[in-house]
This record gives sequence, structure tokens and C-alpha cells, in this order.
Amino acid sequence: MAPSYNSALFRWLLLVVVLAPLPLGSHRPWAWSLLATAVGLLLVIWGAGVLLGRARAPVSLGRLWPVALAFVTVLLWAVFQTAGGGWADLHHPIWDEAATALGPQLPIGRNSAISMDPTAGWTALLKLTAYGGIFWLATQLGRDRLRARQAVIATTVAAIAYSTYGLVVHFSGWDTILWMKKWAYLGDLTATFVNRNAFGGYAGVGLLCCLALAMHGLRPREERRAHDLAEDLLVRAAPFIVGSLVIGLALLLSHSRGALAASLIGILTLVACFAVGRLLRPKAAVVALALIVAAGVVSFLLYGDGTLMRALTANDEFADRENLYRVVMAAIGDAPLTGFGLGSFPAVFALYRDGTLLAPVTYEFAHSVHLELLLELGWPATALLYFAFAWILGTCVAGLFRRQRDQLYPAIAIASAALLGAHGVVDFSVQMPATAALLALLLGVGYAQSWSTGGHVAPSPAEQPFPASSG
Repeated sequence: MAPSYNSALFRWLLLVVVLAPLPLGSHRPWAWSLLATAVGLLLVIWGAGVLLGRARAPVSLGRLWPVALAFVTVLLWAVFQTAGGGWADLHHPIWDEAATALGPQLPIGRNSAISMDPTAGWTALLKLTAYGGIFWLATQLGRDRLRARQAVIATTVAAIAYSTYGLVVHFSGWDTILWMKKWAYLGDLTATFVNRNAFGGYAGVGLLCCLALAMHGLRPREERRAHDLAEDLLVRAAPFIVGSLVIGLALLLSHSRGALAASLIGILTLVACFAVGRLLRPKAAVVALALIVAAGVVSFLLYGDGTLMRALTANDEFADRENLYRVVMAAIGDAPLTGFGLGSFPAVFALYRDGTLLAPVTYEFAHSVHLELLLELGWPATALLYFAFAWILGTCVAGLFRRQRDQLYPAIAIASAALLGAHGVVDFSVQMPATAALLALLLGVGYAQSWSTGGHVAPSPAEQPFPASSG
């Protein structure tokens, strides 16, 4: 039977997300532009299908309006920051100096722009809109439980594949990324990413998905005989246990302390969600956590010397990071309500950087996602964006209690957000387009699976399939 309209679109969405890490984590202009274009096309095709009756929107706007309203308001604020033409007393003073120097050569609207870097602002808006599009599609298309499982399995397989590639490159001593010679983080496993912390965040989310599938394969049944347990262990859980070891080893060899610590937070959150969602009995949850920790300790003893050395020799790095945060906080204090414009951190930091940061490092990120958002968007818009995340995660938490099955998906969404949110305190892995796209996908699927089918619009069996090929 030919796949339904929604099923075919969902497969394309998964393909876009799982391939996103391949071109350097999509952290290149051509790569994130391609990602955004692909998401835009999928949104147009899905919307056309809904209008023509070929597809349905299982999750109504009534379920989505708090998230959609908050997110769209943040986007509009970022447009206002970037476009200029607003109130003169809100614009950044640097444009007065630019107007004096350039006169009529200054682009129209810049003299009243809040953003210090409008060009970067449009790029950041493109990325943020694409992530919102992925969440929307994942919510609508991931309402079907089979598609939801496809999303988690695809994420797991992709993480295992990228980790395996990274391990091959690392142990071979090639020091390459695809066909390119590595120019940074030599000796650290980064797979197809450039930065060890960026890969660490992505691998951590993949590890959560893999562990979740392994634990889900061993979930309790009403009646389980010895041969049932053996089948569950060997067939349902063993592939994901092996995959977890592969991803975990790659994560450890990335030597990212922040990603390792954040992954531990994510694992603790995942096990807690499994216990709350009745996917594991409390005693089984304790046993599962003990086994995961034991495997982690053994792996650390065998391969954790690089990470341990980084932890023991980090005094200078911590001092630089403290000074970096102090400078960022000073900048936030100068524009707490309006911010300096989405995507403007590099330009703002260049203006505020002082002599306490002695290392010859160009800071592309604030090494704290939360502080960077405050600097760029201001407190009100950042609070609104975090409200959208809180609503999504609150709905997922409620789903753990009200669902009788498939609590796996909101549990993964909550744990992934906990991992990347914790990592975002000290680093920027979620600012890599590939990782942000993955988070948007898992949040969308988790949100869609947070209502029982009895209290929500179920996927329609009348979805029109694509016509079979005649030849």
C-alpha cells in the first residue's frame, strides 16, 4: 500500500533532520540555508495537502495556540529589532555615529534599528523560523504512534552512525572531518561536527533515545515467562544497549566535560520520567540507573583519561569563562528590555570586550545560551520564548500521567530538553542547527503524544494515499 500523504512527508522530515549533522552540524551558511529551505518546502506541501483534503491536521490550533502565540510574538519582536524603522529612541546609538560617518550611504532603516547587526539578525530569524517549522510538522505528523516511533528510531540510528564514524576516525588517527583535515580540536572525537562540545550535545540526545528504547524494550508485562524475558533482552533491548555503548564511548572521547555532565542530568531525568510514567517500576528504575552508571564508570576508567586531564587543568579556562560572563552581564544591563538584536552577539561582544579576556579567542557564542538570548532579545522576549518551552514541557509532564501507553515520547522530549538546557548554561551545543533541529523534532513528537487518543483527534484512516506508480 502506498504511504499516506502525512507519512511520506514525515519520512522526508526525518531525512532532513538526520542528515543535518553531516555538513559540519549544518553550521555553515549554505548548510543552514538548505535546511531552512527544505523545512519551508515541507511546510508548503503539508499546508497544500490540508487545504486540498489530502492530509489532516490532527493537533488542533486549540492545543497549540499558547506555544504558537508566544513563539510568533518573539519572531515579530526579532523582526522589529532587525528591520529598523521603529521608534527613534529605541535604536542603538551606534547608528547615529554610522549616519554621521556614512550619511546617505547608510541603508534605509538602519538609523532606527535596535539590532547592532541586522544582517546577522535575518540569518538568526531564518534559523529560528526553521526550528519552529520542524516543531509544527513534528507535532502534526508525529501524532500517529507509528510515526513517533520512527522518529526516535531514526534519531537513534543516526546517532549510532555518526558516533561509529567518529570512533573509526578517532582510533585510526586520521584527524579528519569527512574529506577535510581537522583544523581544531585535534585528538578530540567530533564526528562530523567541528567543536567537541557541539558533538557532545548531539551525542547526548542520541544516547537518551537509545537508552529509552532499550529500557522500553524491557518494560514490565502483565505476564512474562523466562523465554519472554530472553526474547525482550536479546531482540528488543540488546541492539539499543550496544548502540548506547557506542554513543556513550564517542561522547566520552569527545572530552567535553559540559556535555558529559549534561548527559548525566538527561539520563537521570529520563529514568525519573520512566518511573513517573509507569514505564518502569520504581525498583526497576533504580536497577536501570545503577546499570547505566556502572557502564559509565567502567567506560570512564578505560577511556576517560582525556576528559579527566581537561578537568584537572581547567583553571585558566574557568577564569576566562568567568570574565566572559561578566562582560556579557554588563552588556545585558545596558539594554535589559530591548536587547541588542537577535544574532548580534559577536558584534556586541566586540564592543564590550575588555582586557580581562587575554586569550586570543574570537567569541562567536557567549558559551551560555541563556545569557546570549537575554543579551540579544532582552528580558521580556526571552521570557516569552521560555514560556513556550515551559508550556511544551509542562504538557509532556502531564502526558506522563494521563497516557496509558506511549509515555516514551514525552519522556524523551523532557530528558532531551533537560540535557540541552543544562548544557546551554555553559556551552552552545543547541545553537548548532543540526542539534536544534533534532530538539525541535523530539519536542514536537513528545508534545503530540501527550494526549490519549480518546481525548484528542486521532490520525485519520481516510488520509489519501499517494497514487501507486503505474510504471
